[in-house]
Amino acid sequence: MLAENIRLKNINHITYNVRDKEAALKWYQDILGVGQIPKMVNGDHLYWLQLPSGAMIHIIANALAPSAPSHHTAFEVDDIDASHAYFAGKGITTTDIQTRNDGQRAFYLDDLDGNRIEICTVSGFGVLV
Repeated sequence: MLAENIRLKNINHITYNVRDKEAALKWYQDILGVGQIPKMVNGDHLYWLQLPSGAMIHIIANALAPSAPSHHTAFEVDDIDASHAYFAGKGITTTDIQTRNDGQRAFYLDDLDGNRIEICTVSGFGVLV
């Protein structure tokens, strides 16, 4: 076990490669409801977005988008059924809702560039470490 002062605590940010950062920004704002924040690095090739928890999503212009085929980030929601219906209402193709062994429910969708996004409930595990 690591010392408490160097133990990983939270997700700070994730990154996704996108072909068109303007279109991606609009999609992440309009479809996922993520807010844009000022970026803390110099460069015109990326945007910084933020969730209410403080976790960030950095979308980075890269002609080789999407990110690796199995790369994804899971975002927790309170009502998985309402979330699933919301995306269907927006014309977004999703997987069916799955229920895992711990009772956690989840489904997947892709952004404009094919980056995989998971929408899930809180894990039934709780904190194990």
